[in-house]
Amino acid sequence: MLIKRSEKQFSAKGLRFGIAAARYNPELADALVENCRATLVAAGARRITVWRVPGSFEVTAAAARLAKSGQYDCVIALGVLLQGETRHAQHIGDAVAHGLTQIAILTGVPTIFGVVTAGNLRQARVRCLSKHYNRGREAAQTAIEMARLWKNL
Repeated sequence: MLIKRSEKQFSAKGLRFGIAAARYNPELADALVENCRATLVAAGARRITVWRVPGSFEVTAAAARLAKSGQYDCVIALGVLLQGETRHAQHIGDAVAHGLTQIAILTGVPTIFGVVTAGNLRQARVRCLSKHYNRGREAAQTAIEMARLWKNL
């Protein structure tokens, strides 16, 4: 069941965002990136860098480079993992989640997990292409809130 998240608005004016995004599953991944960027821009962000990498596993390394650069107030990792016949997607998802957590802890830069992990293509489409439950938009909203929080600490 999908639960729509709170729509509390935060300003992204003056904040810098780095996005590490997978190219794999391009229709879905591109929608995540576009919705994420559009949400950041609508909230006032002007400094947004997008690095595209082959797949969701690689977003961790790209996110680490972005966070370590000192040029960003928040880093957002985007990608799409579809469960297949094997546990490959689960292993990748676990590795990415752990890696992104470590990046945030070790660099002090908020690092947002915006990788959709879906059981099938229908579930992924709902999470990536829907106007109401778009995970790209939600990742941007989380990034703005976390970057603001870090700025105010």
